[in-house]
Amino acid sequence: MAAANAPINMRETLTLPSVGINPQFITFTHVTMESDKYICVRETSPQNSVVIIDMNMPMQPLRRPITADSALMNPNSKILALKAQLPGTTQDHLQIFNIEMKAKMKSHQMPEQVVT
Repeated sequence: MAAANAPINMRETLTLPSVGINPQFITFTHVTMESDKYICVRETSPQNSVVIIDMNMPMQPLRRPITADSALMNPNSKILALKAQLPGTTQDHLQIFNIEMKAKMKSHQMPEQVVT
């Protein structure tokens, strides 16, 4: 099949190590990509942080000191969703942040663990 007729056209835009991501965090449990607009990477050592890579400005990643089990960006706006297990429980805490306004929008403590 000719490349012009291929259903998907692939090209490498960047490598995560080129924007300062340690290769040990480039795994399915640490990286999320909800759309072609944002990539989120959870770094767990030496400090816990979430790195948000805006694909319109990939060489300017946004790094925030956040501890979370999951992080996901809204594909249409700078809204970050986080999930973290509450220490000593089987409950999960869900939070939604507006990155531009630097404000928490919603927070909810689930009565049990959220399975994704």
